[in-house]
Amino acid sequence: MTAEGNKQNAFKAGVWYTVSNIAAKAILVLTTPIFTRMMSTEDYGMASIFTSWYSLLVVFCSLNLTYSIGRAKIDFPGKLDEYVGAMQLLALVNCLVLAGGALLFLGPVSAIMGMERPMVLLLIAYLMCAPTVLLYQSKYKYLYRYRENILITAFIAVGSVAVSIMALSCMRENRYYGRIFGAVLPMAVLSLGFWFRSVKNRFLCFNRTYFLYGLTISLPLILNSVSLNILAQSDRIMISRFKGPAMAGIYTLAYQFAILISLFFDSVNQAWLPWFHDAFAAGEYKAIRENVKPLVVFGGYIGLMCIAAAPEAIWILGGNHYMEGRWVVAPIALGLVCKFVFANYEHIELHLKKTGYIAMGTAMAAALNLALNWIFIPRYGFVAAGCTTCFSYFALMTVHYFITTKIMKIKLYHNRFMYLSLAGVCAGAGGFVCLYPYTAARYGFAALLTAVYGYRNRVLLLNILRRKRKADK
Repeated sequence: MTAEGNKQNAFKAGVWYTVSNIAAKAILVLTTPIFTRMMSTEDYGMASIFTSWYSLLVVFCSLNLTYSIGRAKIDFPGKLDEYVGAMQLLALVNCLVLAGGALLFLGPVSAIMGMERPMVLLLIAYLMCAPTVLLYQSKYKYLYRYRENILITAFIAVGSVAVSIMALSCMRENRYYGRIFGAVLPMAVLSLGFWFRSVKNRFLCFNRTYFLYGLTISLPLILNSVSLNILAQSDRIMISRFKGPAMAGIYTLAYQFAILISLFFDSVNQAWLPWFHDAFAAGEYKAIRENVKPLVVFGGYIGLMCIAAAPEAIWILGGNHYMEGRWVVAPIALGLVCKFVFANYEHIELHLKKTGYIAMGTAMAAALNLALNWIFIPRYGFVAAGCTTCFSYFALMTVHYFITTKIMKIKLYHNRFMYLSLAGVCAGAGGFVCLYPYTAARYGFAALLTAVYGYRNRVLLLNILRRKRKADK
């Protein structure tokens, strides 16, 4: 395939990857009003605790092997199917060992997690199934096979909602189990299907070279991913412990709305990453530098629109019982904008296989977040959790800037532009929060920002539309 053809393929796959991920996750968020009205705040909080523990532990079960697939495509040309099959087996062995240990000490594990034993057993099943699905999604992403990824994300999103609603309709007590069943069942079905495909096509192989390669890249990133999940998930666990499941439920709803922008950010980053690897390897530094600037600006704009709509969105999603959560949307959204920006520095470290730097920086930020949460959540409640997370993400952004520019000596981005853009987003966020009591003025301000953004980026937006039409032909 020619370089131009590869770019077109990457663009088309990236667009559809982003759209499908946002659409699938939006289904989960937009159906939140159903669940908040079928469940009490306590039940909703318990379901969120289950999800938080899954997010923290899936890193250990999967060994973060998905991070190695982008480089494996380059270093083992034509052998990506066999490489992913080897990673499946490696993850399975690891899951079996961890599951055996958890079952052996089920009582203490249940007490530490603050969950009943049946919930822990469901969590083990969920974690056993997830690595294979994640590996296949990553493989399809780097092969630009967006149709398969669309089907996977749609099956999980729609299946989760459908199973949850049916299960909740049949339950009268402990209704959080219905939401949990909805998460576990679609993942289990997909995992079994992918294992059948791997066996049928003889992709599975015990290859010591592949094992060592995957572990060398991925293991240092376990600390990074765990630390990121601590930044994202520990708030709910600590709020539940200090303030109770009901407060954790309110925070979770606000966080779930705020992470709509994270769904966009993560989808854009995952769509951008395959092209970044190819462009960086080809020395196309100017193209990377110029293309990342409009992404940062658009990320800031999306964050501000999320903050602007927070009061009405929280009321729609949860009703009056959850309205207190509107005050935590702004700091969460600002933290996620910081995360979106520093991901560009992480891409450099990942491509050059300097994953130890990524892990070190994120671990420092996670430790800072835990310490701040321990100090401020008991005193000021869940709003403090949002503020400490925002500050920790900003600190992590600064750490990655220092690593890439001062330690690795790589000057790829316009760093001053990054920080000035973030300062502008913070100022806009403060303005929207002050306007929360004044709905008309708030939306007028949002319309003004939208008009300014659209006018200043009109050429870029028109080019994107033209490229999309060309890619669809």
